[in-house]
Amino acid sequence: MKFLDQVQTAAKLLAALRSQWWDETRIRDYQERALILMMRHALANVPFYRDLGLSPGAVGSAADLKRFPVITKKDIQRAPQAFLARGFERGRLYASRTSGSSGQPTTTYFDRNAWLLGKYALKMRRVAATSPLSLGRRVLIVSEQEPDQLSALEAAASSGLHLFIQQRYLSIHTPAAEHLPFLLSYRPHILYAFPSYLLDLITIAERQGVPLPQNAMLYTSSEVLTSAARERIERAFAGRVCDVYGSTEFKEVAWQCSQGRYHLNFESVHLEAQNSGSKGPVVLSSLCNFAMPLLRFSIGDRAVFGSSACRCGRQSLNLLAFEGREGDMIELPDGRRISPYLLTTAIESEQSILQYRIVQSAARAYRIDAVVAACGDSVRWRDPVCAKLQRLLGAGVSVTVREVERLERAASGKRSVFQRVPAGA
Repeated sequence: MKFLDQVQTAAKLLAALRSQWWDETRIRDYQERALILMMRHALANVPFYRDLGLSPGAVGSAADLKRFPVITKKDIQRAPQAFLARGFERGRLYASRTSGSSGQPTTTYFDRNAWLLGKYALKMRRVAATSPLSLGRRVLIVSEQEPDQLSALEAAASSGLHLFIQQRYLSIHTPAAEHLPFLLSYRPHILYAFPSYLLDLITIAERQGVPLPQNAMLYTSSEVLTSAARERIERAFAGRVCDVYGSTEFKEVAWQCSQGRYHLNFESVHLEAQNSGSKGPVVLSSLCNFAMPLLRFSIGDRAVFGSSACRCGRQSLNLLAFEGREGDMIELPDGRRISPYLLTTAIESEQSILQYRIVQSAARAYRIDAVVAACGDSVRWRDPVCAKLQRLLGAGVSVTVREVERLERAASGKRSVFQRVPAGA
């Protein structure tokens, strides 16, 4: 990162450290102004939005956002150039490409201001808010990148950071067992990783009888973090987990405060909120990326919405929990649609199950692939778990359990809790 970029990132960080404590009225006014500006810009400069036939001058309030269509990754895939604003050269923009774990890989472009804010400043604010600051902190990031790409990640980091922290990378595509010796010698103060990776590491350490480093802070992302996984990770590392919600299209969207709520990074993104306690799709609009403004983007995830009041003192909109991807919703023979995460409570009640995946092998057939503790008595827990799942799924659905040595990861490095077997496979 260039020196000027570091200076501007520092300025954005200082501003964000103050804005996180704004009251609800000031936050709403800020988002209203930013959203009106972005809608007018999109209608005037972005081909996809210009084709809507709406006049930029007709946009006068945040409520006008409802006049825009909801878009998805498929819209960007069909015509990626249509979402780039005129006046920006693609070769000068920052690019971020999805891993394709959803089956819909896309590339999002960011202007410099949006990149410095979303990629660096807001992340630094989250760390400052959740982890004590001190010099010489050791940070370990388990990345979804391949091993041969890690040197480029380290080179891209701000040189100024090395004055305050030591930062190292590991690839999630390398077996976790090979990481354990380095982890024990490096002993990070802060650890970033997928929840499933940390569970892998815990299982390996337990089997080898090796105590894990005791971390002050662990950050998880990219997978739904269940309550049982959180408890196991925090117990094994004697640390606190802060889960982060983000996407390729918007970078970091929300993060967990000390009260467990996911606070929106309202400076960079607008969330179409619903009533507190209600469940629904996550629909986002960019407030800072003028190079590729995405308005009413349905990200494909489902969440439980919270209110603006939180005991941590922040009054930004927040989410209480995530229910996984919209496309993963299970359609049952009786017409109900449920999230696969409704089934996790029944599975995680059995302490012998260390990791699991719910596999829909046919329209009316589900299988639980489970990694179990060495002392697990499968005869004892199989029937109760299957019975609980059967009650949730209803009549006419079969449920079986299969013990496995390990669960495979997708090419992205993620490990989904729910998987459908393609027809004919």
